[in-house]
Amino acid sequence: MKLKDILFYTALTTILIIVFCSLFSDFIAPHDPLKPDLNYVKMPPSFSHPMGTDDRGRDVLSRIMSGGKFSLAIGIISTVCALSIGITLGFIGGYFGGIFDSILGFMTNITFAFPSLLLAIGLSSIMRPGFKSVIITLSAISWAGFSRLIRGETLKHKNSNHIEAARALGANQFYILIRHILPLCSGIIITASTLQIGVSILTESSLSFLGLGLQPPDPTWGGMVSQGRDYFRSAPWITLFPGAVITITILCFNIVGEQLRSRFGRKFDKSR
Repeated sequence: MKLKDILFYTALTTILIIVFCSLFSDFIAPHDPLKPDLNYVKMPPSFSHPMGTDDRGRDVLSRIMSGGKFSLAIGIISTVCALSIGITLGFIGGYFGGIFDSILGFMTNITFAFPSLLLAIGLSSIMRPGFKSVIITLSAISWAGFSRLIRGETLKHKNSNHIEAARALGANQFYILIRHILPLCSGIIITASTLQIGVSILTESSLSFLGLGLQPPDPTWGGMVSQGRDYFRSAPWITLFPGAVITITILCFNIVGEQLRSRFGRKFDKSR
C-alpha cells in the first residue's frame, strides 16, 4: 500500500471517529459539557479530565465532543446549501448561456472580489448571531465557487457527442442536465464538497472566535478557542485542545479531498 493510500484511509478513519464522537456525545461524553463545577476550575489534564477543565470547571473533552455536533453540522449543511445553489445556477448559466449567464458571471465576480473571511464577517455583523445566521453566511460566500466550477464542466460537456445524440432523440433539457451532464460532474462535485467542508469549519471557527458565530452556552470549537485565549498562560489546554481538533479535522478533510481529486482525475483521464 502506498503512502498516499495510508494517509487517505487514516484521514478518513479520523473523520469517521470525530463524527461518531460528535453525534453520540450525549451518550459517551464523560461529563456534562454545560454544567460548571467550581471545584475543578482550570484543572490540568488528568485521568478524570483527560483534556483538563475550563475557567468554569467544565470538562474540555466533553465540550469538544459536544461542540463537534455544531461545528460539523454547520460545515456540512452550509456546504450542501452552497452546492445546491451553485449546481442550479451553474447548470443554467453554462447550458443555456445568454443574459442569465452574464448576470451569473457578474455576481460571482463580485463575490470573489472580497476575501471570504472579510465577507463572512460583514454578513454576520448585520444578522443576529446564531446557527441559521452562520449557515446563511457560509452559504452566501461559498456558492460562487461551486457555480463557476459546475458552469465550466457544463460548458465542456454540453456539446459532446452523446449529449447531441440525446437531443436528437428528443430528450428535454432538464433530462439532459440531470441524466447526462450531472453524472459527468459527480467526481468534481464530491471532491470540491469535501474540501469545502473543511473551509466552512475553519470559517465558522473564525466567526465563533470573533463572537459572530453560535453564542454561549452552546459550545463550538472556535468559541472554545476564543474563550481560552484569556487563560492561555495559566491554562493553555483550554485553547490548545480545541485548536488541535480544528486543525486535525480540516487537515483530514483536505487530505481526503485531495486524494478524491487525484482518483477521480485518473478515472476521467482513462475514460477519454
